[in-house]
Amino acid sequence: MTVEMDDPHGGFGDVAGPFGSPVPATEEGATLKANTLNLFDSTVVAVSSVAPAYTLAATMAVLFLTAGVGYAGPAVIWMSFVAVLFIAIAYFHLNRRDPDCGASYAWLSKLVSPYVGWFNGWIQVAASTLFCISAPIVAGQYTLQLFNQWGWVSAPVMNSVGWAAVVAALWLIFITFICIWGIRWTTNFQWLLLIVEYVAVVGFSIWGIIKVYVSHPHGSTGFHFGWLNPFNLGGIGAVTAGIVLGVFFFWGWDTSANLNEETKNASKIPGQAGVISMFLLLLVFGLNIVAAQMLLPQGTGANGAWSVHQSTILFYFAQQAAGSWAGYVMIIAVISSTVATTQTTLLPSARITLSMARDRVWPKVFAVVHKKFLTPALGTVITAGLALIGILATTESTSVSNVFNNLILNIGVLIAFYYGITGLTCAWAYRKVAFQKFSFFVTGVLFPLVGGIVLVFVLVKVIQGAGSSGYPDIIVLGLGVPLVIVARLATKGDFFKTKIIAYEDIEPTIEELEAVGVHVPAE
Repeated sequence: MTVEMDDPHGGFGDVAGPFGSPVPATEEGATLKANTLNLFDSTVVAVSSVAPAYTLAATMAVLFLTAGVGYAGPAVIWMSFVAVLFIAIAYFHLNRRDPDCGASYAWLSKLVSPYVGWFNGWIQVAASTLFCISAPIVAGQYTLQLFNQWGWVSAPVMNSVGWAAVVAALWLIFITFICIWGIRWTTNFQWLLLIVEYVAVVGFSIWGIIKVYVSHPHGSTGFHFGWLNPFNLGGIGAVTAGIVLGVFFFWGWDTSANLNEETKNASKIPGQAGVISMFLLLLVFGLNIVAAQMLLPQGTGANGAWSVHQSTILFYFAQQAAGSWAGYVMIIAVISSTVATTQTTLLPSARITLSMARDRVWPKVFAVVHKKFLTPALGTVITAGLALIGILATTESTSVSNVFNNLILNIGVLIAFYYGITGLTCAWAYRKVAFQKFSFFVTGVLFPLVGGIVLVFVLVKVIQGAGSSGYPDIIVLGLGVPLVIVARLATKGDFFKTKIIAYEDIEPTIEELEAVGVHVPAE
């Protein structure tokens, strides 16, 4: 069945746009650019959003050195994969019924409570904005490092926090421009970045494994199946700490759901892309972590390779696999990956706030769609502007930087919350039809329920064990309560009076699809 998105929403007046240019008012019936992305495009965006090279560079050594994890890192990855895959399946089933660019915000609002939906939307927007502060700074640091290697900048400039902030700001402005220019431009740019990233990470991983078996470098080891055994983890504390890192590893594939209104066959392709991307990501993460553990000398002590090279572990691995030149290639791959994930974090944030603004529970300026480019231009600019302020704040103030670092360190808590509650929502939404078909019970109810329970359990355990470092993320969660109250008091529409529904059939009817703006052409 082919579906096309229709726009049920009106427009707003002219507002100043990016870089001082005017953003034209949306026309009556104007919407995001429908029927633009195919399954390949959507999958590329989903995989790019996770940014394997950036994630591995930032997190692989942390995972390895986490107490009780060590060489059981591959076990953590596949356990996290299963939990998040179940959530991706939940997204698939929920998107079939309601392809709204607000995704889980919109679904929870109709299936659980408009208050819960708004709170969930806040958590996603907050997490995205925080990450849009962190990722450009990393891109700035690695860009300066690359320029230093090429002899373009001096060592003091390379290590300068101020210059890193300047380069980060330039990357953010460039990324914002691409996002505004159009979804087709954005996706084509993602293809280029993804090719660079995957060739480097997958190529050096395979190279490293072959090198171990052919030349047996000093300190290397063969593959051990025990690395895949979760019982080798040091207790429930190590399991939960590892899984919350693993959730961060896989975070981002749901961008495909937020682009559903710009995707062909909007009720199916975005969900399919999310599930497909999970298997591709498992391959990349699993291959690289196994290769690194085989090639790099064992030992987790202070003098071990994983500790000494903790902040540069991916580059050190590439150099050990193929020589010093490989480090340059991996730096380029990480820059490419970081730029890609910044862009694909801006995308869902702008679309979630667009959906919330259309429901009149978020400032209406976020609902402005550029007349020519058909993108949520102002929402994108505002999010980028907040991120830019955050970049400046974290580089100018040590105390702000420390708080922000704790936020990013435990950002998996925020991700686990909105992923977990979405999985539980899927199981709850289909409760009336859970036993109509066994295969659907497994994929549409059981898997989302299990994934949701696991992630909520991990969330609680991590918060309990985080101590003071977890306070910033607890504050972000807690801040949603007064904010949703303010939204309720300020809302003049009927959003908070939404009648909660439960699905009466496994497959959506034509009437249900048309009710949410999906046109089903006549056969």
